[in-house]
Amino acid sequence: MSNQELENFQYAFRHYWKRYRLLFTIWALAMVCLSMGYSMFYKVDPDSRGVVLRLGKFLEKTEPGLHFKRPWPIDKAYVVPVTKVQSIEFGYSTVAAGRKTQYAPANEQRKRMSRMLTGDLNLALVEWVVQYQIKDPYHYLFKIGGDRGSSHSDNARLLISDVSEAVMRRIVGDVSVDWVITEGRDDIAAKAKMEMQEMLDRFESGIRIVAVKLQSAAPPDEVKDAFDNVNRAKQNNKRIVNDAKGERNKLLPAKRGEKERAILEAEGYRARVIQEARGRAKAFENVLAEYKKAPDITRKRLYLEAMEGILAQVDEKIVIDESVKGMLPLLHLDAGSEAVAGGKGGAR
Repeated sequence: MSNQELENFQYAFRHYWKRYRLLFTIWALAMVCLSMGYSMFYKVDPDSRGVVLRLGKFLEKTEPGLHFKRPWPIDKAYVVPVTKVQSIEFGYSTVAAGRKTQYAPANEQRKRMSRMLTGDLNLALVEWVVQYQIKDPYHYLFKIGGDRGSSHSDNARLLISDVSEAVMRRIVGDVSVDWVITEGRDDIAAKAKMEMQEMLDRFESGIRIVAVKLQSAAPPDEVKDAFDNVNRAKQNNKRIVNDAKGERNKLLPAKRGEKERAILEAEGYRARVIQEARGRAKAFENVLAEYKKAPDITRKRLYLEAMEGILAQVDEKIVIDESVKGMLPLLHLDAGSEAVAGGKGGAR
C-alpha cells in the first residue's frame, strides 16, 4: 500500500468515525449489556446440580431450575450432571453396546492393564468396569487435581483409573489364581468397590462408586485348557452336591413324618398300657376289699375261676381221688358217651 492510499484510508476512517462514533458506542454498549444480562441467568437440568463461584470463591450449590446470579465476571456458574452413571472399562473397550455388543480388538496397552500377578505367583487376565456418579459437585470441580488445561471430567476419570487399577492389583495379588478365576469374582468386585470408595473419599473427590463388575477373569492362553478342565470338574462337583442335597431334602420330610408317627404310636401304646395297668390295679384292689370281707368264700371263688380258665386250655384232663391208694384206670372226661358205651361192650 502506497503512502497516498494509506492517507486516503486514514482520512476515510476519521471521517466515518466522527460521523458514526455515537452509533458505534451505543452498539458496543448494547452488546456489553446484553452479554452481561445473558450471563445473569443460568439453567440447571433435573439431572444436574449447580455450583456458583463469586470472585473465584465458592458461594453456593443450586438445585434444578432457572437461577439468577450476578453478571460475569463477578459470579460464575458450573452445571454438573449428578445422576448420570458413567463407566470406565479396564482391559477391554466396548465399541457398540446393544443386543450384540461389539468390542474393540485387544491391543498391548489393554493386555498389559488386564495382566495381573496373583498371590500364588500365577498370571491372570482380569477385565473389569467401574460405574460411578458425582455425589458432591464442588469437590468434583475443585478438589481433584490434574494437568492444566484438562477438563474436570478428564481429571476425574484419570483419578478413578489410577485408584481402581491400584486397588484391583492389590486385591488380586493377595489371593490364588483359582479363586480369582472361579468363585472369588463377586467377592473381589465387592471388596474393590469398598476400598475404591474409601480412597476416593480420602481424596475428597466428590465421586460415588456405583458398581464394580468383573467382566472376565481367565488364565493366560498358554494354560487356558488346563484351567477350563479344572473349572468343569468343579462345576460337576457342585452339580453332584446339589443333586445330593435335593435328594436329602426329598427324603428328610418323609423320614421325619415316619419318626413323628412312631413317636405318636409309642405314646398311644404307653397311655393304653398305663390305663390297663391302672384298671387291673383297681380291680385287684376291689377284689382285695371283697376278700377281706369273706376270705374263705373269696379264696374258693378265685380258685374255681382260676381252674376254670386253666382246664379250658387243657386237651386231656385226669381226675384223681385222694381216697384211692393206687392208680386206677383213668377216666377220660372229654370222651363222649359213645366212646364210654363202646368201652363197656369191649369189657363184656
